[in-house]
Amino acid sequence: MPEAHEIEVVLPGAANSVGSHGHPILETGNLAFPEGRYFVSLEQDPRSMVLQVSHRLKDAPLLDRLIHERKAQFACIVSAPISAYRKIHLSSVSRQEVDCDISNLGEPPLLTPAILCVCDTDIVLDSGRDGLHPIWDGRRVELKVGSRIAVGNVIQFVASITHLLSLHSDENMHCGGFAIEIESEPFGFRANLHPDLHVFLRYRTGPLRDHLMIHIVTACLARLQQDYSEHYGDGEAEKGFCRQLEALGDLLESKGLPHWSDEAFRPERVATALYPINVPVDDPASEAETCT
Repeated sequence: MPEAHEIEVVLPGAANSVGSHGHPILETGNLAFPEGRYFVSLEQDPRSMVLQVSHRLKDAPLLDRLIHERKAQFACIVSAPISAYRKIHLSSVSRQEVDCDISNLGEPPLLTPAILCVCDTDIVLDSGRDGLHPIWDGRRVELKVGSRIAVGNVIQFVASITHLLSLHSDENMHCGGFAIEIESEPFGFRANLHPDLHVFLRYRTGPLRDHLMIHIVTACLARLQQDYSEHYGDGEAEKGFCRQLEALGDLLESKGLPHWSDEAFRPERVATALYPINVPVDDPASEAETCT
């Protein structure tokens, strides 16, 4: 799992007004919690579609109390505008797993971390006790199920080849074989696999699986280079397709790798740059074999 990156919800001191909500919210630009901070840490396994989301609050005692009393929970809202997809993942603990299966979304989804109320409750606020701006002192507020009491910044899910890849069992495939197709609704790579290979890749982990996936990713990139080297159409029906390709191109650019339309593009070099082959170096026999 790669190193986690913590994101802070910044509350700018230059703001001269408290938000117009009916209850205090910890969010960017809202001074309801003058000292409050909301941190979100993300970890993404490049081999899966599962994201680890960790929430951390600082100097927001009202929110801490609501969570402790089980009146609020940590949440991550996953949405994809192009397909009108929206799902709320709730967790009673600060570290949660979020399954971002984008195979049917048409684009890498948007993530919004938040803290939501999970039951109706009335509260008389105390600015000193609750860590609130004095304007809220003594006010009675009504919190409904689903009310947002903390909202993080919207995060764009990182595109990757494996997130655009779906694995399918094919009874007609020869033993140990696979073939790659490109699907357009939504855009993605379809790997048709011999049933035994399909089971292995779906349920096993380890170096052999990693090496097999590099073969498949290389084949995906080769199909991309072969079939989509030219700019794809920009019609209304093709916007989702284009957004997927643009996200993929942005990923390659961020890694300093050539675009699939460039002459310098080599599928195997790009695949192994994105997912390097792990070669053991602590075994003298392996080193000798590698060097011959």
